[in-house]
Amino acid sequence: MKRKTAVFAAVLCALAAAFVVLGGCAEEEGTALSGSMTLVFDSKDTQETDALFEVDLSAYTDQDSPMDVLSDLVKEGKACYEGGGGLYGTYLTAVGTIAETADENGQTVKTENFILRQDASAGIYLYIYTNVAADQADYEGMSTVEYEGQTLVESAKGIGGMHLQDGAVVYLTTIVYGA
Repeated sequence: MKRKTAVFAAVLCALAAAFVVLGGCAEEEGTALSGSMTLVFDSKDTQETDALFEVDLSAYTDQDSPMDVLSDLVKEGKACYEGGGGLYGTYLTAVGTIAETADENGQTVKTENFILRQDASAGIYLYIYTNVAADQADYEGMSTVEYEGQTLVESAKGIGGMHLQDGAVVYLTTIVYGA
């Protein structure tokens, strides 16, 4: 009888441990969003906005970020980026759009058209501005840009840590630093 009790207790402990481990790994679903946001790639070398994406937020939750939006635009064949992950999240080194052209055989070919590209040797880095208050820097001397009648403030967070909300503007451009 003691052996059956010990086996039963061991099985219960294993089930409890599995429940705790698997339950603890469950991701929060988050609250569904509505409305739209704007993602902008804008080179200082041109007069006009270089790329503008109006994104419907109904497929996203408050657990998602502008990086999730950019990743989806890449999957849809509309945008491209280069970068990597690190201790502080995703670090973008280039962003652009996908252009469709015809090759010599008349076949449609998609090519990456990078609009913004980091050049560390020249001190050129990608920089993010936003109108989302929770993501804005708040220190003396912070930089701002004007976009469509709004003053956007430099982001205090990386693109993967920023928030999505209706009316959000995430504006990527370049800065020259330390050159």
